[in-house]
Amino acid sequence: MEAALNSEAMFARPRLIERLEDCFFYHTMDLPGLGLIHGHWDLRGRFDDYIGGVAVTGKSVLDVGCATGFLSFAAEERGASVVSFDMSDVKQQTMLPFKDKLYFQDREKWAQEYGAEIERWKNAYWLCHRLLKSQARVFYGNVYDLPGELGQFDVSIVGGVLEHLADQITALASIAKLTRETIVVVTPLLESDERIARFEALASNPDLDFTWWRYSLGVYREVFGMLGFRIASVSSSDYYYDYGDRFEKRSTLVAVRK
Repeated sequence: MEAALNSEAMFARPRLIERLEDCFFYHTMDLPGLGLIHGHWDLRGRFDDYIGGVAVTGKSVLDVGCATGFLSFAAEERGASVVSFDMSDVKQQTMLPFKDKLYFQDREKWAQEYGAEIERWKNAYWLCHRLLKSQARVFYGNVYDLPGELGQFDVSIVGGVLEHLADQITALASIAKLTRETIVVVTPLLESDERIARFEALASNPDLDFTWWRYSLGVYREVFGMLGFRIASVSSSDYYYDYGDRFEKRSTLVAVRK
């Protein structure tokens, strides 16, 4: 069932992107006419594992933090009606406050430079969108305040997003308001029923200024309970980090509305 939408004007106009040099690929993609393009994560052939086996055929799907769009396009290929979401303003991204980094020293200059990088991420999405003949719609906004006008979605996929947010819980609440059936969260996880979180950053590692917290299963269980969901399944697998030529473990939580 397609999500009800009050206004088509909410959605981004497609960009005509033709040059790879104008793009940054978060996902490794196979593209018609271009072949294999390497990105940060290679999820090819792993979509069903990644989303915990949730059926998306005939469903409306919100892809939260779509980046290059691999999850959006894979869901669409399986017969889903997809809205891809990403941030509209880089200032919505909160980085860790390392004193020698541009984010801390000059926020405006950081926003200009990081904003240009994010535009290249969006360009990669639109290049893939065109070459894959996608019908997915795109909404750029604030993950902490997703508008109700987007409508209700059967399935929301939140892949590799929450660990990069200073406030995961507010983001999940925003997503839950738009989700009628199932939320899929893919993230590093503390496999504990205790309600705990681990701060992931180290003062000695300023390069890792974009990963905040690793929450426990116990935290997610309580937060989903507050939002009217229950965790139906938890699975984990190793996924290929293409840029680092290594596999990394990620957990998939499937939460269904009670």
